[in-house]
Amino acid sequence: MTSFPVSTHDGPYSSNTIVSRSFLIVYGINIWISFYILIIESLLFFNLTKHTLTLLILTFPIQVFIGYFVLVFSALFTAKLLLILLNLIHPPKEGIFKRTREDRDFYFWSFRSVIKKWPIWIISLLPSSVLNNLTLTIFGIKTSFSNSINNANMDTEFIEFGKNITLGKGSFIKSSMVFGEYLIIKRIIIKDNVVIGPASYVSPGTIIQQNTVLNTLSMTQFNQILEKCSIYSGYPAKKQCKKKDLTTYADKFTNLNLSYSNLESSKRLDFLTEPSKPTGKFIKKIPTYVGLFLLLYFFAYMPVLIALYFYTTKIFFPLVIAKPIASSLFLSNFSMLVLIFTPPIILILHLSNIFLTVLITKICYYVICKINTPKEGVFHWKDKSADYDFYFLRSFLLRYVKWKIQRGPYPWLIKSVFNFIGGCHFGKDCVIEDMYLAKEFINVGENVYLGKILLTNQLWDKELTVKGVKIEDGAVVSDGCCIGPGTYIKKNTTVLPFSITSKNEVLDSNSVYYDATVKKIKTEKELIKILNFKPI
Repeated sequence: MTSFPVSTHDGPYSSNTIVSRSFLIVYGINIWISFYILIIESLLFFNLTKHTLTLLILTFPIQVFIGYFVLVFSALFTAKLLLILLNLIHPPKEGIFKRTREDRDFYFWSFRSVIKKWPIWIISLLPSSVLNNLTLTIFGIKTSFSNSINNANMDTEFIEFGKNITLGKGSFIKSSMVFGEYLIIKRIIIKDNVVIGPASYVSPGTIIQQNTVLNTLSMTQFNQILEKCSIYSGYPAKKQCKKKDLTTYADKFTNLNLSYSNLESSKRLDFLTEPSKPTGKFIKKIPTYVGLFLLLYFFAYMPVLIALYFYTTKIFFPLVIAKPIASSLFLSNFSMLVLIFTPPIILILHLSNIFLTVLITKICYYVICKINTPKEGVFHWKDKSADYDFYFLRSFLLRYVKWKIQRGPYPWLIKSVFNFIGGCHFGKDCVIEDMYLAKEFINVGENVYLGKILLTNQLWDKELTVKGVKIEDGAVVSDGCCIGPGTYIKKNTTVLPFSITSKNEVLDSNSVYYDATVKKIKTEKELIKILNFKPI
């Protein structure tokens, strides 16, 4: 399909669902307080070291390290206080809720997610199981520092971890799940010495008893109980054997002759037997790409750096840093005013940099599209036509702005940014989680939920296939899915976790699909068998 979606984050997870834009005020307050505490700490450091330049230089790396953790703990502390206040107004609940603003449980679930977003983003800059466990503990999840949970995607409420738990790369521990027009929240309990394999999915309500293994690419059902000292695998997960019978279980595979040399020559794959040769598939116009990036980078950062220089030299330095001693800082009302409003000024400058990056990208993209109109089609790498060349040029241009938004602290901007630049359209109330997102030929309707997935408009095999993806109103694409080029998902359709669509797949409206490649669940009985969930 394409490369693994490296743009996604692992670790504690907070949904990008935002029911009300007013939530962003609280989000901004958390950033404000966090940076204010960081600035105070930095000023104390400067006052202690400013008289000795050598000491200042030698201790600066230590200050960067300390400053990061000051920012982390201030963000966590502020978020915790906000969550306590919010939970007094409306306590978190388990249940099945409508995905509408009018449903108070869904509304406050979204509010809690926004509050958690900033500290989770901060700790993702320095991936650490210790930080992840600490964050979960602060957010009210029972866990242990003996757990290795750094590489999994996990919710931040209604989960109980035991001790010595290992979560595999790309696994999902989801106490909340979007299914159609509903949000399902149910507590997950994972007891001691459990191992969850890579790319597995633990559904809401799952209870995993101690010393149990859930194998790779497996998915538990809603409210499923996995027995202790057992091995489970499959979609849905089924008990394979007790751990004590593991040797007998493994012998089943030992007796199978899977040697490639025993295959008939007519059935061998030619590309495995032919010598590897350089194909030269990709465009190598490094000077053009570097020049385009430098143009974008320079004009996006230079005005912001100039504004920051004048603010620092004309206002912050003379009124705050140049004070003879730290204590005098708190005796001047004007200095305190400057100090208090420095974090929002930094925030405004950062947003200005994003705005300039998007604006310049828009201008460049418009010019490139005028030179060569974007086209879908099949392009052979040996015939590097203008359409082929310009596809990669546009892709390179959009890559930086996409990375800047999705990896930044304001992931909600991605819809507005792509709609503004062009090439994609995302409808009202569409939710885009942290995911690999194609940059062109994507048409998404209203109230669509896109989980942590791979959504691509291109496919490399013998040729380059570029084909748009259309997703209609009310559709849900769950975590771990791969949506291939040309896919058409009709209204109110749900795609279950770890499902894969092939090229030009059409998914019927008001349906549920699962598996790789996707299969339609035709009856309520089949849905209950796979997910242990009855349509509401």
